[in-house]
Amino acid sequence: MDEAFPDLDEARIAAAIERARRTFDPSAGGSREIVIFGSGDLGRRILASARAAGLDVRAVADNNERRWGADLDGVPVSAPAEAIARFGASAVFVVAIFNPSIVLEQVRNSGARRIATYPEFFWSFAPFVRGLTGLARPSALLAHRREIHAALGCLDDLESRREYAAQIAWRCTLDPSLLEPPSRFAEMHFDRSVYALSSDETLVDCGAFDGDSLRAFLECTNGAFRHAYALEPDPANRSKLERFVAELPSPARAAVTVLPYAAADRNGTVRFDAGQGVASTASENGAVDVPCRRLDDAIEARPTLIKMDIEGAEPLALRGAQRLIREQRPVLAVCAYHHCEHLWELPLLLRELAPDFRIFLRRYAEQCWETVYYAVPPERRAAG
Repeated sequence: MDEAFPDLDEARIAAAIERARRTFDPSAGGSREIVIFGSGDLGRRILASARAAGLDVRAVADNNERRWGADLDGVPVSAPAEAIARFGASAVFVVAIFNPSIVLEQVRNSGARRIATYPEFFWSFAPFVRGLTGLARPSALLAHRREIHAALGCLDDLESRREYAAQIAWRCTLDPSLLEPPSRFAEMHFDRSVYALSSDETLVDCGAFDGDSLRAFLECTNGAFRHAYALEPDPANRSKLERFVAELPSPARAAVTVLPYAAADRNGTVRFDAGQGVASTASENGAVDVPCRRLDDAIEARPTLIKMDIEGAEPLALRGAQRLIREQRPVLAVCAYHHCEHLWELPLLLRELAPDFRIFLRRYAEQCWETVYYAVPPERRAAG
């Protein structure tokens, strides 16, 4: 693209695409047989996508002994050693884990001949992949050159700009050597290197799930905060969240309000694909209706911190919080990995909504996952 993205050139991108294609092409030494390594949500989604693409899914492997002998949507789950002994010479082992490095090394050392990560699988079968839109093929990504360059100019510090450039390059080559090690996962959303937490925080937690991010907030603040509003529209998730809150010590328990809303840019209802755990999301094909609210209307208190991890609805939720952002100037911690285009769309939107806020990008997992944009009022910037 230019000197801001020095690792990109057409030949390197073409070579990366060809490597991924050959993995699943029998005429080039690849295979249409696959073994999925990982029986969690990502494994289930890869299985459905592989079936839609006409691949022969021979087995599912998992390191969790408690899952051996069970099945994943009709495919038996076995010990890795058993799956490799049976299919190591014939199948592609697709690692269905978002932090794949340890398992990749395990599979390589176990003698499997063909190994692929989920991004390589995506590149080969993108038209058949449903519900996992955090990636894009290089041609689709590079069609947005102008926006990609504009977003780079929004980032405040060198670490953010380096991470952003590395993300673009990795997404076009899948070369892991381009990426620095991630930041500590425990700091996700509440990164003290980016902004200063105080004992007077009022948190709005959009996508509160079962209380996992609320738990991290309590740990980061040592339980000293003013209030927390936890929004969770999925009924099953919200039940777990309410149990978590009910078990908190009394001062913290009284300072948490659970709300059944999906954060949005309007008030009403939205179709929702519920019962998917952490991956539950608004969807036209969802089976239930849940209430959605603009944060501008749902939150009457003065928020000091808004966190959004809402499976791709972040831009809509930000639009629905324009007044709060303008008048109350909260720190914004906004996840950027649910859709590939959010990598450049979100900083442009944050700059529009909060022109004087400083924008930072941090990553808390391998590859492109668990990336967060922070928009921080200058008065809340961490010292140093």
